Amino acid sequence: MDRREALKAASLLVGYTITAGTAIAVLDGCKADTSTSWQPKTFGTENGDLLADICESIFPKTDTPGAKDALCHRWIDEYVTIYKSDEEKKYLKESLGEFDKHAKAKFSKAFVALNPTEKEEVLNILFKESKDYKDESGKKPHIFNFMRENTISAYFTSEVGAKGGLLAFTPVPGPYVGCIPYTEDMKAQVL
Repeated sequence: MDRREALKAASLLVGYTITAGTAIAVLDGCKADTSTSWQPKTFGTENGDLLADICESIFPKTDTPGAKDALCHRWIDEYVTIYKSDEEKKYLKESLGEFDKHAKAKFSKAFVALNPTEKEEVLNILFKESKDYKDESGKKPHIFNFMRENTISAYFTSEVGAKGGLLAFTPVPGPYVGCIPYTEDMKAQVL
């Protein structure tokens, strides 16, 4: 199963896997700033490109739009700015450096300078790390888990994500049909 297929499957489960904070942001209508003059509020301009590249590496552009197209990095910055405490903001901003740390250790380059294959290797390293990560306070998620969860949430709650080909967008719901045949090529319905 390739990453795109895995993310499509994950989108079906996103309601079960997102944390309470992310769920509140989604339900509250947290939206990405679409202005051309956007600057990161929490992560700062020095981390804006890194944040965007991490999101795009998690959800890359293929025949459908990617995370940058959906402005996932902007959504994440807005979410952290509004819903996280100062302590959590500091932790997440510092933890973002883990991507560069692993990129430099393995490839002697910053994460944004890596090619897509190298970025995927760094993501795999962080994914393996995240499996063994434990935080008793519950306020310090592993940065890979935080980025993956919030990139998926940002993507599938954006207009680009809803209309971009992975979900079937129905702006006005039709009649209820309780039992319909399912095929593997069907898209999840967004009402």
